[in-house]
Amino acid sequence: MRTFVIAAALAALAAPAFAAPWSAVPAAASTKTGFVASTVIWDCAASGCVAKSDTNGADELSECKGLAREVGALTSFTGERGAMSEARLATCNKSARHA
Repeated sequence: MRTFVIAAALAALAAPAFAAPWSAVPAAASTKTGFVASTVIWDCAASGCVAKSDTNGADELSECKGLAREVGALTSFTGERGAMSEARLATCNKSARHA
């Protein structure tokens, strides 16, 4: 029984690590890697950007704005609540860098 309780506790702690990573798709392809947008480390490839660090406690809109400042306007941003609405994405893209 004691082993079961310890295993359950460890599984509960590890669960957030298996959550789907945050992702985004810039309007123009970016290959920037290993940069911090706001508080999260991001890596980008031709197909889009993926969060590479813990997103626990990070604010999705703030992170979206930080990413847009780094790579330009985004066509989508997906966080732990799913895809960002078009209205929130438009707010995010106001922070986008301009080429």
